Parts: sequence; structure tokens; C-alpha cells
Amino acid sequence: MIEQGSSMGGKKAKTVEKNDHRLLCSDVLTEVFHRLPARTLASCRLVCKSWMSELTDPHFVHEHLKRSQQKLLLFANDKANDRSLAMVLADDSGSTYQLTRPMASRSLFVHNSCNGLLCLGDSTGSVQLLNPTTGESATLPMPTYTAGSSQFSSCNWHCLGFCPSTKEHKVVHFYLGAHIDSFKVCCEIFTIGDKSWRQIGSFHGAPTDRGVHVNGAVYYLTKFRYIASSRMNCLNLESENFDVLMLPPRKSYGGHCSLAELEGKLCLLVVEGGHENPPRTMDILMLDSGDKTSWTHRYHISLPWLMPSCYFTPKHTLFHEGKIWVQLLARNLYCYDPSSSSDELKMACPESEFPFSTHTFTESIVPLRQDYFIKKMQ
Repeated sequence: MIEQGSSMGGKKAKTVEKNDHRLLCSDVLTEVFHRLPARTLASCRLVCKSWMSELTDPHFVHEHLKRSQQKLLLFANDKANDRSLAMVLADDSGSTYQLTRPMASRSLFVHNSCNGLLCLGDSTGSVQLLNPTTGESATLPMPTYTAGSSQFSSCNWHCLGFCPSTKEHKVVHFYLGAHIDSFKVCCEIFTIGDKSWRQIGSFHGAPTDRGVHVNGAVYYLTKFRYIASSRMNCLNLESENFDVLMLPPRKSYGGHCSLAELEGKLCLLVVEGGHENPPRTMDILMLDSGDKTSWTHRYHISLPWLMPSCYFTPKHTLFHEGKIWVQLLARNLYCYDPSSSSDELKMACPESEFPFSTHTFTESIVPLRQDYFIKKMQ
């Protein structure tokens, strides 16, 4: 009996040891996964079911996303070959590599990027989400109002955002509507994983430009009847409520203003000049994330003289590799180094073969599958 008991005890010990070994291997493997780039993990998901389960776990996906480096994405339509190209700037030397691209027979454009997902649109008003790293995509139901949808429209645009508290991705749609006052805007929201859009009302202050998503909120500059454009609206993605923020006091806003995200914070870009007097300088003011009324002047940049008729749209201004990247016109990308003694923009890349748009981008393995979002919400 003693020998039998010893044998059973030995088997139990071996079983415990084996389980501990598996647990240790699992922990080590998870740490290895955390250190691999998203492009590699996209292939690893196809190895076996256990790896697929691990690499689509919501906690792992977002922890890996926190470690990912923000990069610069250039999106262009190659109309001659009927394709859309997504290129990512790998470093500040200007080298690029091609990501998985969506095949499309129609011309696409990027509304914005969030957590490695691109929010795509076209002239029909349809909306599609694409993860160019994994190649997964999802088509959303048609929005309520689709007239006037274009890459440059400030009257009908979408913005993909992420709510940190609920871990939900949401697409916000702003539009003027057919019978609404031009100084009001309608808004509807689609939560990824749901089946339909939700109307959240109409609000005073129609956008003067397309907005920007920063830390769980969508911001856009507004125009009010009889009031100069000196404020902006803010939509909180968690509460889905609007707030109004005042722009910083300034001697004049005579040029062009727009919003951008730099260093993870909301920034106001102010270009002095206009059609008669070509813009020569751009000031970048940063909003204090703790105090929504405090703005800090961060950068003053001299813009290159390109042509008398050039009217700069400094919306495409991004922070990458410690430098500020500015898109001027449709095919020119410039770079400003804050650590240098010069305040001038320098040409970053040769003029592109195609017109392109620039976006901040983080490679991720965020899945675009219905079961992923259901599991996440549970």
C-alpha cells in the first residue's frame, strides 16, 4: 500500500510539475509575443488555435498596442492601376514599406486612423474600417445622410475614436442634413460591434474643418452666426455629450486654423496669411490635458514659399520620431526638427507620384470580427 501510495504521489507530483512547466512556458511565450511587431503577430495567429486565442484576447491586444510605436502613414490612390496604397514611413530617412492594401474599384480616402484601424470613406458615403497590418476589414451600415461625402468636406465627415474607459471603438458622423440650419450640425454614432447608427441630436456650431480625435474625445472648430470662429466643440465618446471650449486669446486669427494631435495632446495650428499674402509662418499651441482652458505656445515654424496661389491647410501636421511632419499641397511632405537651430521646414521626401494624405498610425492586431467585440463587451 505504501509503495502504491508513493507511486500515486509521484504521478501527482509529475502532473503538478508538468502544469507548472506549461504555465511557465505560457508566460514566457506571452512576453515574447509582446515584444514582436504587429506584422509578425498577424502571421503568428495562423499557427494554431491556442496562438489565435492568445493573440485575439482583448487584454493582450490593448497591452501590445500600448507598447507599439506611433508612425506616419501615407495613403494614396493609384488610379492608373485601380488600387489604393497604404505606405508607412519606417524612419526619418524617408524609407517606406507597403502594408496590406485594400483592393477597390472605386476611389477611397481615409477619414482618420485610430489604434491601427483606418476609417475609410468614398463618394457614395459608405464607411469601411480596415486594419492594413492584418488585412481585415469591416463595412459599416450606411449612415443616415450621405450627400456631399468627400475627402475634404467639412459638412459631412466621419471620425473613428476609442473610449479608454469602456474599451469601445466608435465612429462619429457629423453632417448638416437636408433641412437643417447651416450653423447647426447633426451627429450620429456607430459603436463597433453594434448593428446600427444611433442619433444623438443636432447642435449649434457647424464645423469649419474636419475634426480630430484625441484621448477619447472628438474636437472640431466651429462657426456661429454673428460670432467670430473663436471656439470649438468637443464630443466626449464615453458620455456622448458635447462641450464648448474657447480658443486661446490671440491678437488675430486672420489666416487659417485647424486642429491636430501632437505628442498625444490636442493642438491648435495657426497659419498667418491668405490668398493675397501667402502664409509664411505657423504657430502650434498645445492644450493642457488637465486644464481645458490653458494653452501653451510650443512651436513657431517658418513655411516655405511654394506659389502665390497656395493656401495652406496645416491639418496634416503630425509628430513622428521626435520631429514634426507637415504636408503641403497634395504631394509634398516636409519635416521640422525642434532640436535644430533652424525654425524652417525642410523637404522630407521627393515629390510623390500620387496625391496622398498623411495620418498618424500605430501598427496593431486589433481584430475586425463580430465575436471579438462581443467577447470584449462581456
